[in-house]
Amino acid sequence: MGKSFALLVLGAIILAGGVWYTIEVGYSVMAIVAALIMAAGGGIITWGLAVAADVNSPTSHKI
Repeated sequence: MGKSFALLVLGAIILAGGVWYTIEVGYSVMAIVAALIMAAGGGIITWGLAVAADVNSPTSHKI
């Protein structure tokens, strides 16, 4: 559960950094980089949620 929490926090920090960077660069070509940073943060948050779901209900156990 610690790994999922760490991934959620890391993803939220990266996502917030991407939003801040988007505000700083405004409407420019660098906004594409900011969008990629936000996508990476959202992906890490999703990864953390998937790890939490797998810890609570493991898919590797046989029925």
